[in-house]
Amino acid sequence: MDDPHDHDVVLPEEQTMGYYWTAKAADMRSPIQHPHVPANNFEVSTSVITMLRGSVVFSGKEGECPRSNLRRFHELIDGFKINGVPADAIQLRYFPFTLEGQAKEWLDTRPPGSITTFANLADKFLTRYHPPSKMADLQKQITHFVQDEDETIRDSWERYTSLFLKCHNHGFTDAFKVGTFYHALFPEDKQLIDSVCGGNMLTKTPPQLNPLFEEMAEQG
Repeated sequence: MDDPHDHDVVLPEEQTMGYYWTAKAADMRSPIQHPHVPANNFEVSTSVITMLRGSVVFSGKEGECPRSNLRRFHELIDGFKINGVPADAIQLRYFPFTLEGQAKEWLDTRPPGSITTFANLADKFLTRYHPPSKMADLQKQITHFVQDEDETIRDSWERYTSLFLKCHNHGFTDAFKVGTFYHALFPEDKQLIDSVCGGNMLTKTPPQLNPLFEEMAEQG
């Protein structure tokens, strides 16, 4: 007969409450697992950080656009290249410097080592700050757009097109875009557009109207 003691389970020694309530260095690991860089000439540049902090900062507050943040980050950092250093390594090193406040806390609380590529980081960032509910709200704002009182055609067009920049994959056709904007305007501004179109905007195609609105906006 087997000795019952041969099957005793050895339980790990329980730790004290002081152990559980004391911060550990292992708990402070970065959520970003930085890729190996063969080159030894890559150092984080304070001048690049200063440039980013002066141009691209996102805190997660209402009204901020995460897509615009990512777009500006790419515009700036894509021109910063180092021989032997993958773009992913550069992007992962510098993007955290564009975050502050609640957005920085969000990144810091991701599981340690859970982010391995910049695409992975960007997807998580957009999922958190540009969820489907926000997309639905932007689509609603586009559909029900109206010209504000005392708002010029230029200001209306800029405000209207900014909604499309924030609302990727909106699914709206060019005809819907220009038609909705036209019908959102005050009668006198509609008359101005009709006049520019030779008497009636219905004689123009959507590809013709879009640059026309852009030109009118530039002229004020």
